[in-house]
Amino acid sequence: MTEEKGDNLLTELRITDFAAELGSSNPAPGGGSASALAGALAACLAQMVAQLSGEGWEEFIARAQLLSNQLLHLVNRDTEAFNQVMAALKLPKGTEEEKRERRRALRLANRHATEVPLQVMELALQVLAMAREAAQRGNKNCLSDAGVAGLLAAAACKGAAYNVLINLPGLRDDPFAAEARARLAEILEDVHVLESTIAAHVTRSLE
Repeated sequence: MTEEKGDNLLTELRITDFAAELGSSNPAPGGGSASALAGALAACLAQMVAQLSGEGWEEFIARAQLLSNQLLHLVNRDTEAFNQVMAALKLPKGTEEEKRERRRALRLANRHATEVPLQVMELALQVLAMAREAAQRGNKNCLSDAGVAGLLAAAACKGAAYNVLINLPGLRDDPFAAEARARLAEILEDVHVLESTIAAHVTRSLE
């Protein structure tokens, strides 16, 4: 499918319709959009915990809302980026000029398709840090919710990492590829630490 369903963005579909699109034979939306959505849901859960934790959480709430909005935007952008790659692959390649133009279009599309999930990783990492804060000092009655926020944010980061990696082969001669791979490794290291910290705290506190 295209980025839109009728006149609506993916994020304007009903949950059941989005789920149907995700489970259809269409290659997009796929794992990239699902990862961005997981990150947005994590931000919303962290926001809910803050809403139920009394005073002093105003800045946290506003930041969680912003991150949720940004990640929802990337749900749509990821599918759009995939469609750009598919469009570039369909370009003619009969003449040398057409081949050059096709290579150029593919390079640009692959870079965009790498940048979008990398943005998801960056934002979801921020959400993961907020989930830790919500778990450690938020309303104790919402501890399981903060824990789920951590799981979803970590899944968003890891899922988006797969989408970065699958597009890197199309950027072999682009210096951006090495930069993206290095940043991906850094984020995943941070994810491991944060995810483990949240899981240990939540499990210990609930047992």
